[in-house]
Amino acid sequence: MDRQNVFEWLWLVNCFGCGNKRIWEFMSGYDNVSEAYTAILDNEKRKRFLDPAENKAAERITEEQITELISYCEKHDIYILTFDDEKYPERLKPIFNPPAVLFCRGDIDCLENNFSLSVVGTRKPSSYSVKVTESLVKRLVGFGITIVSGFALGIDITANISAVRNGGKTIAVLGCGLDYNYPRENSVYRDEIEKNGLFISEYFPKAVGTLQSFPARNRILTGLSLGTIVAEAGIKSGALVSAGLALSQGRDVFAVAPHNLFDKRYGGNVSLIRDGAACLCGVNDILYEYYENYGHKIANAEKESNFELPPRKEKKAEAKVKKRIQEKQIPAQEDIMIPENESFDPSVLDGEAAEIYDFLKKSGKPVLADELSEKFDKDISEMLMLLTDLELDGAVSSSAGQSYTAN
Repeated sequence: MDRQNVFEWLWLVNCFGCGNKRIWEFMSGYDNVSEAYTAILDNEKRKRFLDPAENKAAERITEEQITELISYCEKHDIYILTFDDEKYPERLKPIFNPPAVLFCRGDIDCLENNFSLSVVGTRKPSSYSVKVTESLVKRLVGFGITIVSGFALGIDITANISAVRNGGKTIAVLGCGLDYNYPRENSVYRDEIEKNGLFISEYFPKAVGTLQSFPARNRILTGLSLGTIVAEAGIKSGALVSAGLALSQGRDVFAVAPHNLFDKRYGGNVSLIRDGAACLCGVNDILYEYYENYGHKIANAEKESNFELPPRKEKKAEAKVKKRIQEKQIPAQEDIMIPENESFDPSVLDGEAAEIYDFLKKSGKPVLADELSEKFDKDISEMLMLLTDLELDGAVSSSAGQSYTAN
C-alpha cells in the first residue's frame, strides 16, 4: 500500500464525504490525485470550487486524523483500496460515481476474478427462494464464479454463506462500515466469510448504515458483476433498485422463476421477466449467457462429469429492455431513487422493536436517538441498530440530527 497515495485519497473523501459524486467533479480538473490534493490545500482554489459545507469540512481535516485512520485500518487488517490501486477492479471504474476508496477485509484476491455474479432479494424470503438460491449458488461456484451480495438478512446472507460453504468465493458489499456490526443476526457468519471471501465498503470502518447508504452500495454490488440474479422481489422491493442499476450499467439481469404467479412476494420477478429479463429456471440459463467468453472455465469445471450444454435458443428480448431504459421507464443509475415503502403493518413487529415503534407513534413527533437510548436503557450503538432495522422495514423515518418518527 502506497501510504502517501492513500493519504491523499482519504483527504479528498473527507472533504466531500463517502460516496459523494462531487469528488469526481473536482477530480475532472486534474490528472491525478496528487494534483487534486495539492489544489484542495490552496484556500483560493478550494473556495472557488467547494460549497460552504465542503469548505468547512476541508478546514477541519487534520493530518493526524488521516494518519490515525490509516493506522487503525492497518491494525485491524483493513486494506484501503484506492481508485488508482492496481488491485482496483477494472469493471468498477466506468460505473456512475465509482467508489474513490474501498475498505476491504478478507481475501483481496476475490476482486481479481472477473467471472462474478451478484445475487439480491428480499430480507424475508420464502423457503422456496432460499432453496433455489442455495442450489444456484452451489452450482455457480463450482464453475469458478464469484458470488457478490450485500450481507443483509434473507437472500443476501444465503448467497454469501452458501458460496463459502461450497468451496467458492464471495464478496459481501456493506452499506455501513466494516466494523459496524450490522445486521447483528449475521455476525456469526463474519469470520467464515473473512476466511474464504471478502468484505468491502466505501464507508469509514465505524460508520453507521443509513437509509441512503444501503441503496447507494448497490451500484458497487452490481458494478462488480457480469449480471445480477434477483431471487425474490416484491413489486416495490429494494432488489428492483439493484436490477435497475445493473441494466443502467449494461449488465445482465436474471429473475428466478416465481413459485406462484399470484403471490405478491414474487411480483418484482414477474415484472422483470415480463419486461425482458432472463427467466432463470436453472444454472444452464446463466451458463448459456457467458459460454462464449468463459467457456474454458465452464468446460474445465464440468470436465469429469462429461458436461455438455445443449443447443442454445435465441437470446431473449434485450432490445425491449434497452428501449425501456432509453424511454426512462427504467431509470438510469444516476436517477435511481430509494423505493417507496409499502404501507407499514405494525403487527409484524415484536419485542423491543414493537415497544420503540409504539413509543414513537404515541409521541407523534421526532425523537432523538439518544433520547430513545436513555428511555429504553440501551447503548446508543445498539439503539441505532434497532432504528436502522425499523427504518429499512418502513416502520420509521429519520431526519437530520438522528431524530426518528413513526410512519
